[in-house]
Amino acid sequence: MNNIAAIRTLIIYAVCIPLALILGYLITDPLDRTTDTIFGVVLLLLLVPLLFRWYHAWLLAVWNMAAVITFLPGLFPIWIPVGGLAFLIAMGHYALNRDRKFIQAGSVGSSLVFLSVVTLVTAKFRGGLGFHAFGDEAVGGKRYLWIWMAVIGYFALTSQAIPRQKRNFYAMLFLLGGMTSALSTIADMSRGALGFLYLFFPSASSQYSNVIGNPFAQESLERFGGFALAGGTLAYVLIARYGMEGILNVRKLWRPVLFFLALVSTLFGGYRSIIILTGLTIVMVFCFEGVWRTRLMPIIALGVILAGGLVVSFSNQLPLSCQRCLAFLPLKIDPVARLSAEGSSDWRLEMWRSLYPQIPQYLFLGKGLTFDANDMAMNMTLGNQVEGDVGGQAALAGDYHNGPLSLIIPFGIWGAIGFLWFLAASLKVLWANYKYGDPEVRTINVWVISYFVARTIFFFAVFGGFYSDLMIFTGLIGFSVSLNGGVAKPALAPQPARAFNRFRPLPLGKPLTTS
Repeated sequence: MNNIAAIRTLIIYAVCIPLALILGYLITDPLDRTTDTIFGVVLLLLLVPLLFRWYHAWLLAVWNMAAVITFLPGLFPIWIPVGGLAFLIAMGHYALNRDRKFIQAGSVGSSLVFLSVVTLVTAKFRGGLGFHAFGDEAVGGKRYLWIWMAVIGYFALTSQAIPRQKRNFYAMLFLLGGMTSALSTIADMSRGALGFLYLFFPSASSQYSNVIGNPFAQESLERFGGFALAGGTLAYVLIARYGMEGILNVRKLWRPVLFFLALVSTLFGGYRSIIILTGLTIVMVFCFEGVWRTRLMPIIALGVILAGGLVVSFSNQLPLSCQRCLAFLPLKIDPVARLSAEGSSDWRLEMWRSLYPQIPQYLFLGKGLTFDANDMAMNMTLGNQVEGDVGGQAALAGDYHNGPLSLIIPFGIWGAIGFLWFLAASLKVLWANYKYGDPEVRTINVWVISYFVARTIFFFAVFGGFYSDLMIFTGLIGFSVSLNGGVAKPALAPQPARAFNRFRPLPLGKPLTTS
């Protein structure tokens, strides 16, 4: 035994000492991209045992995080590499143990496979993938990867059911990841004191330093996007944990107060889309939870009327970011906020009008998601002067800020069919889990179906991007399937056993039968 321990110790030293020397040498040049990559690979290898044991919990925890992997080319969000590793581990478990099958959920998986094939065929006939990070002239392959990894992530999420005693804990893991959106805003506000947060939470998701100039005014408008997203996430956490009735329980005063503060914080992002999506979700929760039929409804209606009256009375005295959120309502707000919101809306409408005539051209074979890097460079230099371009860099890159256009132009009618098939199959599963799921997780199932429906309406009617939003939809349905162990079914009512009573006379005209 002593010899075995000594050999094990020698092997550990033989691996660790050269590795420490190599890492120490690399750290002398911290600006080299290779250094980041090697350190990331080493860190990943150290985490492999944890991933093998708890890959499912890790995937749920990072799915909604705002973190990115900075040492990988392309700056991928953390859910992409973790989702890929989780899928490989799940496939390995299935190869070793055939009883560990993936959970079936109707035709959801088939629809996602169809979407993946449509994406692959479109990429093949529209110039290939195009990974600019690897030296290609074409750009956009990262977006194809987002779609495929969203599909793979769904299968990784449904590779096993969440343990019954840990369902609430795993639900909080899945939701609380969205709170990390506030970290980049906090880093911006620290003026460099917390700059290390940019290593994993880049400032792209934060709007503190994003000052929106207005050509008609000398003032500027600051937006705190990270706080707004974190506030919406906190509201969803409270809904999933306690339900609307539990939140409005006056005996737990901290719940309605915290919920109100979470909703208020969504105003500081300056994004109308966050307000609309949060409002749609709450309306859906009211419908699915049946709150509108309870005695709380008159109190809620009175509170909404009072809050609306206060907003109308003091709308022009709110912070500019809050006023911009309310610009879609007929309220009296500052001209800076009004012009900022209207300029954004006019730009989108103009871009959409220029894109509608392209739909017949790409109806049967989509445009794809790649574009030439030289065209983007020319657009950045000359702006909208490039051949009368409308929409600028966003239109060239395929970021149409419109759900249906982001689906049918890149992938044609086949992509639209596949996505609608996926939505229909998912809603069927979510309805079954909401209707027949375990009462212990009813509030979670109510939130999942409410947010899925709200997100679907939002995608088609307000704002959406297919390649970036698909992971939201697949994450929701994958989480629901894993939470409920598949598709819930109605419980069969117990049938009373029939016994022959020999002392009871038989009805006239009926022969005596025995079983």
